[in-house]
Amino acid sequence: MRQFATPLEQATTSSLDALKEFSLGEAEHLKLHDDAAMPHLERAIEIDPNFATAYATLAVVYSNLTHMQKSRDFLKKAYDLRERASEREWLYILAHYYGEGTGEIEKQIEVYEKWNRTYPRDTLPLDNLALEYSRIGLPEKALNASSEALRLDIKDAYAYQNLAPAYMALNRYDEAKTVTEQASAQKLDSFGTHLPLFDIAFIRGDHVTMQREVSRTAGTSDEPFLLVRMANAEHSLGRVKTSRNTWQQARSAANRRGMKEFASIMFANEAVRDAAYGYSSAAREKASEALRSSGNKGTRVTAARVLAQVGDVAKAKKLIDDLGGEFPSDTLLNAVHIPTVWALLNLQRKASAEAISALEPARKYEFGVGPGSANFWPVYLRGLAFLRMQDGTKAATEFQKILDHRGANAVNLLYPLARLNLARAYALQGDTPKARTAYQDFFALWKDADPDIPILMQAKAEYAKFH
Repeated sequence: MRQFATPLEQATTSSLDALKEFSLGEAEHLKLHDDAAMPHLERAIEIDPNFATAYATLAVVYSNLTHMQKSRDFLKKAYDLRERASEREWLYILAHYYGEGTGEIEKQIEVYEKWNRTYPRDTLPLDNLALEYSRIGLPEKALNASSEALRLDIKDAYAYQNLAPAYMALNRYDEAKTVTEQASAQKLDSFGTHLPLFDIAFIRGDHVTMQREVSRTAGTSDEPFLLVRMANAEHSLGRVKTSRNTWQQARSAANRRGMKEFASIMFANEAVRDAAYGYSSAAREKASEALRSSGNKGTRVTAARVLAQVGDVAKAKKLIDDLGGEFPSDTLLNAVHIPTVWALLNLQRKASAEAISALEPARKYEFGVGPGSANFWPVYLRGLAFLRMQDGTKAATEFQKILDHRGANAVNLLYPLARLNLARAYALQGDTPKARTAYQDFFALWKDADPDIPILMQAKAEYAKFH
């Protein structure tokens, strides 16, 4: 739910007082203490309203704290003032403007790659390249970039928190854990290095460690994010009632810290999960609540997916039409999220071939993970479309891709759904032994699931036909 961009350590301003405040804010930002960084950076732009890099850094801070509209506003201001900055600052501003401002990820990556060529001793472009490579589904490149950053600076906290997830995305759990231990030994551990520890614990069924990772964030700005992680983990095990309580705790923690946009996105994300499990009324209600709470891009994107899942065609179309018009250059919105909604709408009207065609623009990015990424949805929906077309072989191939990337989507609800649908794909192929085994794998995963989940009840009815 959260990714941190690396700060810039030099800045151009005509005011010594503004530079002092910026430096204080930057020091906190460097330690990932964005709550503490914010007032200093705000003071810096009050003193010098033309301080381009202070606007850009404040925008990144707001983004990290999920205040996305404020982030975009400050990025636009920084972009307008970019001529007042040095070349290195200009690269920083431009990269973030493309990334968090307009959503043009390919352009953002080009800027960071140019920066890396121009200043090969800088770790900052490498750190941020690792983030963006992960977002578009290139974990090997993310691994290489973060490894190089760490080689240049063993004290680079951002390199550690990017390297561990890169190993996770490649299913290299022990190496990911070693990275987190190295960060801790250097006293550079952070939210970004503890999240992989939670995920490894979840994959290995270590609930004590999962709870410890959540508890250590109590009362901090990280708490809502770890509670969301726990809610997703519980939900992916079919423990829906428990998950709903955790979602509520996460929203309360976010609201206490003024993170209203993030709280609304939580409603939308919970609604996606309810819709996938067959709780259509609850999903529709939560999507509506999310939209009432916030009109930010992330909420609308997720709500559109929910409405498409439950068959509210007109509302889903209106949302994606508005989003496409408002963010015409946003790479992932237009290549992944809008096509995903169209695929869902096509599946609703039993137009499976059209659903597959709609997903074609997403293919380049479909293994991307993290906030705003594809998170395997195009792969999953393509698999569903092949199931509807009675093509069990092609469906199985798609669902197996999700299962093969366990580390990249540890708490993703699509992992258990891929297990269930793989069983259905084998059944379509007429391979009863494999189908039976796949159903059993799903039931084992959901051994502690609520018994009345609609998709679980349906799966049990399907499995009974093999006896």
